[in-house]
Formats: sequence, structure tokens, C-alpha cells
Amino acid sequence: MNALFKSICVPIFFLLWAGTVSAQSPGPLKIDRAHIEDSLSAKVDTMGKTVLLRVREVGKKSGERLAQSGIGMLFAKDSLNREKKIILRDFSIENSLQYIRTQDPLGGKNLLNNLTVNGQLKMYRIPIDLAIANNYNAVRSLRGGENNLFKFEVPRPSFAGVFGADMEKYKNLRATVLGGKNIETVLRDKISAKATAIAGKRLTETPSLSALLNDREAVKNLLAMDEKTVRARIDRAFLNIKSEVADKGAQLRQSVSDSLNNNIAFQKDQLVKEITALKQELSDNGLDAEKIAFFQKIAENKITQKELESFFVRELGKNPRFSWLQRSYSRLSELQAGNFSGQLPGSFLNRDLFLNGVNFSLGTSRGPVRAGISTNRDLGSSKDAGFDNSTFSVPKMYTYISIPTTNFSFGSGKLSWVGAYDRQFSGSLSQTLNALPRNNLVFSVSQSLSLKKAGMLNLDISKSSTQYRDLASLGPDQLLLDKNTNGNYFRDDFLQTMSLGINHALDSKKAGIKSMVYMNYSGAGFQNPGQQGLGNLNMRFGANIKKILFRNLLTISLRSDFKNMPISAVDDAHWKNYNVQLDSRLRISKRSTVSLKYIENGVDRVSSSSVPVYASRKMQADLNSSYKLFGLNSFSHMGLASQRMSNPLLAGSSELLQFNCVQTVVFANFSLNGNLFYNRETSAVPVLGNMLSSDLSVQYRLFGSVSMSTGATYLNNENLARQAGIRQSVQFMLKKHFDITGYADLRKNMVVPLYPDLYSTARAEFSIHYYLDRQ
Repeated sequence: MNALFKSICVPIFFLLWAGTVSAQSPGPLKIDRAHIEDSLSAKVDTMGKTVLLRVREVGKKSGERLAQSGIGMLFAKDSLNREKKIILRDFSIENSLQYIRTQDPLGGKNLLNNLTVNGQLKMYRIPIDLAIANNYNAVRSLRGGENNLFKFEVPRPSFAGVFGADMEKYKNLRATVLGGKNIETVLRDKISAKATAIAGKRLTETPSLSALLNDREAVKNLLAMDEKTVRARIDRAFLNIKSEVADKGAQLRQSVSDSLNNNIAFQKDQLVKEITALKQELSDNGLDAEKIAFFQKIAENKITQKELESFFVRELGKNPRFSWLQRSYSRLSELQAGNFSGQLPGSFLNRDLFLNGVNFSLGTSRGPVRAGISTNRDLGSSKDAGFDNSTFSVPKMYTYISIPTTNFSFGSGKLSWVGAYDRQFSGSLSQTLNALPRNNLVFSVSQSLSLKKAGMLNLDISKSSTQYRDLASLGPDQLLLDKNTNGNYFRDDFLQTMSLGINHALDSKKAGIKSMVYMNYSGAGFQNPGQQGLGNLNMRFGANIKKILFRNLLTISLRSDFKNMPISAVDDAHWKNYNVQLDSRLRISKRSTVSLKYIENGVDRVSSSSVPVYASRKMQADLNSSYKLFGLNSFSHMGLASQRMSNPLLAGSSELLQFNCVQTVVFANFSLNGNLFYNRETSAVPVLGNMLSSDLSVQYRLFGSVSMSTGATYLNNENLARQAGIRQSVQFMLKKHFDITGYADLRKNMVVPLYPDLYSTARAEFSIHYYLDRQ
């Protein structure tokens, strides 16, 4: 402040003194007092502006120093304004009201409402995704706690979100400072250049110098050393350089302008300074030797997922910019609560389950540790309820934990434990149809082995134990239970309650192939809750192979799955299931592709003989093309399929021939869209019946912001329904925060439909979507 005061007062005092002296001097030295006052005012204004600029500059530098400190990381938008600790982002509320005309309007199912809330709550820089939905409840019987879906999820921190800025800095430095080279090459060039400056290129072949230049890790580690250590390492590399130079003869000694010792010392000193300066420049950009090596692998596409996860955990654990809460979040792999889907840990054959509970996963140096507790009521399709209920009872409660064991360069392993506990019979399902409630535990050991270019090999060994309850509730003629399955891990038949699985995965971009081949064997008493009713499959094998040929012109995919499920404890009776799918896609031009598909699946009951239960075979061809039609952008899709299904319950086989077509033409101010689907029954046993379904619509805009669609529909389902109608939809934004959509589908019955509620004559929906923070 004293310096600032002097810088203002001294010039003012000098001006006043100069003006006074000039006023008292005769002749040409006389200056007008008014002129002095004007000059003084101008000088004061100039000094005031200078003071203001200096204050601003000091504040800016202080803000920059504050932003670079640990405290500064807590400030987001302005260095002098603290970021809010709790922020609500991308928050929206949507309410959809749906109307369907039914035969029983008093039943309450003709008017349904769905309320959805989505958003992200950010607390102390940790994002939390929230989602709530009431799953289309009847308006007349809305219940807050019934049929609702709720999800709470902390999204996994991404590499780009945490290290994206550092990666960009590395890319810029590599393009400018490093000249597009990796760090080892730059350091080798610097060392070789100094050696050449001393004694020519032949000197780089000396043993001590070659040992350094040929060791990539040693060269790279120069950036991790301090200046004293770098100098010592360079001294060792140039240890015998004087004797090597002397052996070259007098001619070489005359080529150096200074003495040999001075030249060697000068070149070594310059080399140490250049390495230190390079290290300092990288450090100023927040990059150290470890980050440089890691980002270099990413840039050269030589990083593995395991290396990526290990670096992620290691760097975030030592980053001083993050608080303990932020470091914990950065190591988080998963945190879900409410309703979510996923696989339970253990076997690679585990199925996706729809769960309600809590799932947690935390990254460690050996791999993720996962734990959770949840319930499950998902039975799939209602038509499979009888089979599903005979296999497993509902609802279930799951508990599980998975712990990594090894994490080597050649593979990683984990131990997994899953427990499933059936509750008492509940709901609308009959007790006589439900499977016996049981407690099911399974312990799995998994190990993956890296075969490098040959892919990844995974091995699973599992052991289960099943405890049935209320065995006396059903008669012995209704049970097929082997006594060896009822016990604990050590008292039962060990081999009959074990499972062994192996799979091989390969992803070779060079060969253009991606595959996964698996085989699994389990005993008759093995039960895995993660496979939901498909535990004791005895033998199961299959493959998923994709091959790209002729530079992406032809793609061929094969999927297969074969499994046997025992149904008897006294003989070899079992269900035989098979599923084979072959797909191919041929790119005939840049805008046109042809696809061929073959699917065959079925179930046989095998005992003393094989009896077909269900079989299906389907062949399909599709053509997709985008092109110009009279100068207009157009898109076409055409598909032709033939399917044959046999089912003993239908006393025969059904054959279908299907054709579908989609056509779009884009005009200047609107687009024309048409859809056509035709199904032809070619056998005496119908499934869908002969059916024609078509619609034609025009999409356009009104007032520049209102999207409209107007169309006509026609449906003819032989012996079931015949309808014609119109459909109108609208969508527009209201004041940037409200997205309003709606549609009405009105149809006229030409014949009395066999199922009126299925072929409704009126459907409508109105939806309001409110965005809280849309700008």
C-alpha cells in the first residue's frame, strides 16, 4: 500500500510544483493555470485507471494461485464464488395419460396414468441419478406404493471425465514439444545427439552408452529422477567416454575446439539441463513419468482393460485434489438401489435378472469387490408361468458377494457366493402350482487366463447346496428329489452338486473375428440361483461367432446353444433344448445391404426314445437401401420370411409366409411414410390367421416448431377383425420447459371383432414433459 500511495502522490506533487514554478517564471516559461488544472485532472484520471488495473491484476493473479491450490478445486465457475454443494441437474417430470376404449369402462382399465421423474442430484461433486415411475396404474385406483419403479444409481466415473484434461494436455505436448514421438524416442535422441557432438556417431556404440540407449525402461525412468540422480545416471553412461575418444586418434582430438574434458562436461551438463527442463514442462502440465507412459499406451492403442482399471484406482487414491469422499466415489464401480437389472456374480452362464434392492461394487488394485441384497419377482411371460412355477418359487431374496483373488498379467480370479431364500407362497399363484420353497447357496471360484493374441480363457468351478422346506406339504408322488441334494456343502453328494464351466473369448480386429465358445457340465443336484431355474442342466455348450470378410463387405454370425435338463432321478430322462441362428449381411453398395437369417429351435423329451415337444424353423431375407427418388431422399426396407412351427398340442404343424415393407420419402417441407405387413397361413393349422396391416402418414411442421403427423390405417385379420381409421399426433415445446406430445387413433369396425378389447376402436395418449433446468 505504501508503494501504491507513493506512485499516486509523487506525480501529483511534481505536477503542482511544476505548475507553480512555471507560473512565477517570466517569458515563455509561463503556463496557463487552467491548462495546469486540466493536465492535473487528466493525470489523476490516468493514475486512477492505473490503480484500478493494478488491483484487478493482483486479484486475477491471486485467483489463479487460489484456483491452482487444493481450496481452488472447490470453486467451479468463479474463483471467488463457491460452487453449490447440492445441485439438481437434468431434472424432469413427465405425466402420460392413456385412454383405451374397452368393453367394460367401469373396470377402470380404460384410463391409465404414468408418472415419471428423472434427474441427477449432485452432492459435493458426486452425481446421483434418480428415476421414479408408477408403471401405468389405473387412474381410479392410483396407489403410491404399488407397481412403482424406483432407481437410485451413482454413475461410474469415466476415464474421460477424470483424466480427459490430462490426456488432452499430453496430446498437445506430444504434437508440439515431443514432435509426435513417444517419450523414450525423444530422450534417446537427446542422449545420442550429445554423444555425437563429442565423438561422432561411432561413440554411441560404446558398451556403457548402449546399455542405456537399448533399455527402454531405463530411458523412461530418467523423467522420474531428480536432477542429482539424473546427473549420476548420465555420468555412468558416459563413464568411459574419454578413453573411447582417445582411442580414435589425434584427428578426432583436433576436431574439438576446447579440451576433451571440458567438452564432455559441457555436453553432459547440457543433457541434464534438457532432461530436467522437459520434466519440468511436463510437470507444469500435471504430467509425471507414470502418466506419460500410460497415456502413451492409450495413444498407441496398446492398453488393456486391466491396466486401465489399475491406473484408475492407483491415481485416484493418491490425488491430493480429491477429498476422501471424492476419492471413494472415484473408486466406485457400481452403486444401485431400487429396481435394476443385472447378472449375479459367479458363473458366466448367469442370466440377467430384474432385481429390487441394493447393488454395490468398489474398485481395488486386484479388481472390483461386489456385494448386494435384493428380491426378485420377475417370471417373464405369463404363458410360461406353469413351467416357471414348477421350477422355482417366488418371491426370492438374494444376497451375494464377490471378492477378487488374483490380478496378474496373465489373468485374474475371484471368489463368489450367492444365496437365495424363497419366501412363503403369496400372490395370485396357486400353492399347488408353485415349486417347494427352498434355501439355495452356491460358491464359485473363477479364474481367467490371458492367451494374448489367442484370446481369453475363463474357468468356473461351482458348488451348491439346497435346503427344501415343508417337504410334507406334498405327497411323494409329486416330488422327484434326490436325497443327495438336501444337505450342506459337505454332507451331500459332492459331484452331483458341482458345476464346471469353461469358455474362450476372442476379439481379433486383424483377423476380423469375434467369438465366444463355452461348455458347462453340472450334476443333477446342482442349483444356481443366478441361472433362475436352469441350474441342473447337466451338459450345455454353444458358441457366438462373428466373422467379417472382404473388408467389411460380408459379415457372418453364428449363435448356438444346446442344453439338457434332467427330469428324473432314476434314469437318464431329460429335456433336450437346441437353438441355432445363422445371420449374414452383404453390403452391395454404400447405401444398400442384404441380410439373410436362418433360425431353428426346439425341445425334445428324451427317455427310452426321443419325442418332439416343440420345434420351429424360420428363414428370412431383408433388403435395406437409401437412395434418391426423383431427386428426393428415400429409404426402403423389405423383408420376406417363411416359418414352420410344430406343436403336438395343436395336432399338426403351422406354416407362415410373411412380407413387410417400410418406405420413406423426404420432401422439402414434409415426409411421406408407409408401412405394410402381410401374413399368409399356408397350412390348415392357423396361428395368426391371414392378416393385412397397413398405414400411410405425412409428417410436417406448423408454425416452424409444431411437429405433426397425420395418417390413415387399415387392418384386416381374417375371421377376427377388420378396421379402418385415422391417426393424428402432435409434438411441440412450450416456453423451453414443457415438451407436450399427444396422439389419437380412431378406428371403425367393419365387422364385429372376436376380441373387442384387443382390437379397440379408440386409443389416445396425452403427455406433458417438464424440464426444470433447460436453458
